[in-house]
Amino acid sequence: MLKLRYYYQVQGNKEVVNLLAEIEVKHKIPFELSDLSRHGAYDMEEEKRVYERDFKPRARILKKRTGRSVRKELRGGKGKKRYYVSIPGTIAVVRDEKIEWYTLGDEEILGFLEEVFSKGYTFLEDVVAEKGVISG
Repeated sequence: MLKLRYYYQVQGNKEVVNLLAEIEVKHKIPFELSDLSRHGAYDMEEEKRVYERDFKPRARILKKRTGRSVRKELRGGKGKKRYYVSIPGTIAVVRDEKIEWYTLGDEEILGFLEEVFSKGYTFLEDVVAEKGVISG
């Protein structure tokens, strides 16, 4: 079963969180909120851990499905000394704890969630299908 995961830091976009709740009520599509902060403050190490665990192993499949490079979109810096990650403000479609698709930025996330609200689970299945690129 597919679910939605919203990555944020400290406090997520309330409009996104409200729309996720509405989708769950209307279509029974579960969601989870993943706060990447620690004690209400920025936590660079947590972002790195989540990137390495959730996104990096799925980079090829995510590029195929979204047309976006995980490395270019979510990771920056040259070399290990300046390595940084920016995951807050990302929403992912997840199956069996593996990310199947993602988009980022409030405008794209809201557009995507409005489509999910309108079309339901079938839309999520289309998004994670092996063929075609559907972006936010």
